[in-house]
Amino acid sequence: MTRRLALALTVLAAGCVPEEDPPGGPPAPPLAEARQAVEPLDTPSEENAIRFLEQATFGPRLALGASPAPIDSVEHVVDVGISVALTEQFNAPRSLLDGTSTSTDLGSQFFVNAVTGQDQLRQRVTFALSQVLVASQTGIPEVMATPESEPKLAMAGYLNLLSARSFGTFRQLLDAVTKDPAMGTFLDMANNKAFKTNGQPIEPNENYAREMLQLFSLGLHKLNEDGTVVVDNVTGAPVPAYTEAQVQAFAHALSGWTYGGAACPTVGKSNPASYAQPMIGCDVNHDSTSKVLLRGFATTDGGTATKHLKEALDNVVDDPNVPPFISKQLIQHLVTSNPSTAYVQRVVNVFKNNGSGVRGDLRAVVRAILEDDEARGPQPPLAQYATFGHLRPPALFITTAVRWLNGQLDTTAGKDPGAKLNSWSRSLGQYVPRPPSVFSYYPPHAPAPGGNGLLGPEFAILDTATVTARANFVHELLYATSTATAGVLIDLSAVPTDPNDQVLWLGRYLLHDTMSSDLQLAVYNAVTDPRAGDLTRRKKLALFLTSLSPEFQIQR
Repeated sequence: MTRRLALALTVLAAGCVPEEDPPGGPPAPPLAEARQAVEPLDTPSEENAIRFLEQATFGPRLALGASPAPIDSVEHVVDVGISVALTEQFNAPRSLLDGTSTSTDLGSQFFVNAVTGQDQLRQRVTFALSQVLVASQTGIPEVMATPESEPKLAMAGYLNLLSARSFGTFRQLLDAVTKDPAMGTFLDMANNKAFKTNGQPIEPNENYAREMLQLFSLGLHKLNEDGTVVVDNVTGAPVPAYTEAQVQAFAHALSGWTYGGAACPTVGKSNPASYAQPMIGCDVNHDSTSKVLLRGFATTDGGTATKHLKEALDNVVDDPNVPPFISKQLIQHLVTSNPSTAYVQRVVNVFKNNGSGVRGDLRAVVRAILEDDEARGPQPPLAQYATFGHLRPPALFITTAVRWLNGQLDTTAGKDPGAKLNSWSRSLGQYVPRPPSVFSYYPPHAPAPGGNGLLGPEFAILDTATVTARANFVHELLYATSTATAGVLIDLSAVPTDPNDQVLWLGRYLLHDTMSSDLQLAVYNAVTDPRAGDLTRRKKLALFLTSLSPEFQIQR
């Protein structure tokens, strides 16, 4: 624990405000106070465009003379503005995952799409949602008697569902997730019966009902609209968002669902696992009696499985806890682990009403998150700088490095570059799409060790092994010949050869003009050392030092 704390504090040390004047070496980028002012969304600076792409894509990239410039390139965002860039991303052709037996592993497909797909924002939001409404490939049993791989087929369908619903309403998303067969298997929603074969009533499984309330919608404690926890005026303890009796009531209301098939089974029986279609509600295995859910609402006595599911999900989505609970987590995944209460409140207002009376419009919520004053500008507000941002999670750390270097993935001749990328991510602690539990790759509210109350979810998987793995990944990406063999190709031609220009280029792009004087000097001294090698090796050394610096590892 001591070693992990020291590592975390080292990375958090980048929380200081960058200096304006270096003690020597290359010139520092300007950081005038005037540049902290909020910029118009239609005329972003280059620094603002880069920061936007860090939040809205799997890593910024340069057009490098391509005409027209790709919609996810720095030059294009500067040209069209933030709002138009968002609209283009909302409408970009959707990347899909293939769950058939002849396709590559889903993790491989995920990384290929993340590096090359046009729908960068949809993929980022889908990845965030997959860590909130969690299902895992490791939680789907393989049926050896069938030709297909059930875990692969099920998770491809589930992740494609999240992608399809990522810009719809939260109500539509939760409904689709609840009926999805992969989720049905993962959290026992499928074949959750209220009766034995002899018709004797039994207590339904509470697994999905509990996680749906705790992790997918409400959270453990009641929240104010700004995301802060409501406490009891007498005891000072957090007020629970729901009770154990309500979990049991939801389990009964959601009973009777099974895998899709030609027809419902008989009482107490189940349909076999099938992942080609949503689950179906079977009244013969459903508890039709009335149950009291949240806020005193009672389901219809004698209601069908379908009717009770609708009533249950309507009851959940209408709860006051849903807007702050979901909005804050999306802010954390896209922008910063510790958003201000005012930032959360502004996004919650949009979640409650998108301006046209629609609740839970995720497209409007995502736009509100990325257009907010705290997310926009060349860098975070100086008053919040020390607590702003989040540790780049493994998948994003890897894809960002590859995309900045104009990464190309060669899939010819049996090469599998996506598998190589996922192998690196696994060594860093994030094996896609196989989160180890329903709490995802790391707990969503994990504290930053030594952070004095700050949240730092990604720090939960930062230890001596994964810190070393980060360095090994960058070294192998830049230096190892096995990288080219695996089909992950990078291009260093855009990196200048002059040491001063190198440092300025890295600060301008990888750190959107926020590189500290200490880091500038360290990189400059390293690449001008006679032992640094030829021009190509000097470029690689500069990239290695910059990408492993705390200033880059913390995305702001």
